[in-house]
Amino acid sequence: MADLSFFKDTFDRHATGGVIGDPQGRLGYAYMRVSSSGQAEEGRSGLPRQITRIHEAAAKNGICIPWDMVYADDHTGFEFRDRPELSKLRDELKNPDRLADDVVIEYLDRLSRNADWHQGFLLDEMEQHNLQALFWKGFSSRIERAVMGAISQDGMERELQNMYEGTLDKARSGRITAKTPNYGYIFVDAEGKESPKVKKETYYAPHPEESLIVELIFQKVALEGMSTRAVAYYLEGRIPPPRKYQYWEPRQIGLFIRNPVYKGEFVCHRWEHVKVPAKHQRPGEPIRMVSAKRERPRDEWIIVPVPPLVSEELWEAANAMMDKNAKMSSRNSKLKYLLTGLTECAECGYAYSGACRTYHRKDGGKTLTRSYRCTSRSNRVKVIRDAIGCTQGGVNSDVIEDAVWHSICQVLLEPEQLLAQLDEELAGGERANLQKQMSYIQKQIRNLAVEDEKLYKAYIADVFDANEFAARRQLLKERESTLQNELDVLSDRQVTTEQIEADKALILEIAEALRAAGTAIDAPYELKNRIIRMVVEKVMIDAANQTFELYGFVKGTHALALSGSIASSSAGRDLTRQS
Repeated sequence: MADLSFFKDTFDRHATGGVIGDPQGRLGYAYMRVSSSGQAEEGRSGLPRQITRIHEAAAKNGICIPWDMVYADDHTGFEFRDRPELSKLRDELKNPDRLADDVVIEYLDRLSRNADWHQGFLLDEMEQHNLQALFWKGFSSRIERAVMGAISQDGMERELQNMYEGTLDKARSGRITAKTPNYGYIFVDAEGKESPKVKKETYYAPHPEESLIVELIFQKVALEGMSTRAVAYYLEGRIPPPRKYQYWEPRQIGLFIRNPVYKGEFVCHRWEHVKVPAKHQRPGEPIRMVSAKRERPRDEWIIVPVPPLVSEELWEAANAMMDKNAKMSSRNSKLKYLLTGLTECAECGYAYSGACRTYHRKDGGKTLTRSYRCTSRSNRVKVIRDAIGCTQGGVNSDVIEDAVWHSICQVLLEPEQLLAQLDEELAGGERANLQKQMSYIQKQIRNLAVEDEKLYKAYIADVFDANEFAARRQLLKERESTLQNELDVLSDRQVTTEQIEADKALILEIAEALRAAGTAIDAPYELKNRIIRMVVEKVMIDAANQTFELYGFVKGTHALALSGSIASSSAGRDLTRQS
């Protein structure tokens, strides 16, 4: 949430005795929202304007609102975890000892711009708890509310579509669509000048100093064979890092090398944001979807020619060297790490990641060690490591993996506590909240069925002709389809009684299998991986104190060194002897 205290001046300007609205009126809440943190930044008018209009509406309705009863969000979505202040207000309205029975809002779309069901759900919830919603610009009936909501949603969707189409038209005309220029370039107008016209006539020209640094980076990789880490080391302290960055980083160098803009091709319409299944799913639960960036087919890309900063030959050579370095890197050995994606450093909060190192022995053979290392220290230049200041060392993979698995087995062999946690989830508040939303949508779908029946009876009674009947019925069907899609999305997120009972049965089955096996440590990798990801969400490693903490169904702090000790090279395996 952005710092919203900047509009306190607006509040104080309207306030009398520390409250806005009617100083002699009854207590009330205020809710405001802007659709992005950018709009919530100091100097933007959205929230100050809303506080002014809420003051006017509160005064008109005999309500006084103190500062500590003002709630404000900076997010456009409906997910309550993304609207923390709205969630707090919803919790407050359910409180039998709440301070007020009114909430003042500027417009209906400040609650949500989605008129399909979000607005109605929130208003109905307020009505059920005897909280009255008052608006600076209100509505006199549910029909007017629906019309206002539909206009707001349609305007939002049309605005987004216009912005999208405008971006594509801009790229097709040979102009740059980036909001900020790539490193090495500046924005210029059609005449090659840095003028106010660049916002509309956006083209690229080489930056006098940065373009030379870009060429240097490509030369270091392509001609000298330097790795991205070595280039970052070379640049740090010699050349200031790109805008908004504190340091040069290997990943940043890699992005430069891969970017075709430096050979003269600015690519627009290359990426799209889609919902995809999360990598790690718990067995028995609905598939969890996450947002991901996906590359579009090449024939959909829009290539805008720009002045190249390096020759195509140098660009290709640098990319070929990047590919070669990647293949030779010991980090790309096909080794399995049981805790990939789950580990986090207890000191700095960065992830721990799997790393391998090859040691050459005097007899000509090789020894390969596996470990988990804090990413705040690995693959970063010294100045960044020093700035983060993490002192945690590496953890031998066998040690941490065996210790985590042993701790989980201790619980699974006596699973009563884990089963109780699943029962708690079955009765949890988030599940109840989802069920409440689903019930509301189901009610709306039933109402549409009633409307459809009334529409048919009106048609039979010759209230309107066949064409008008077909048009009106089509609108009902489209709305029903939209609501059904929303219901399906919520259903996918809902953990059912059957799914939790299936989880419990699986846990009992695993516990019985472990008892029958006699020794859990020797379980196959695939079985360990499946069980760990089912019951653990995060493993917090404190290498300095030789402990780790588990989060998820299996919780608690445990000693790390069951056998062996913490070391990045205390255990290894022999590779094929080479002469």
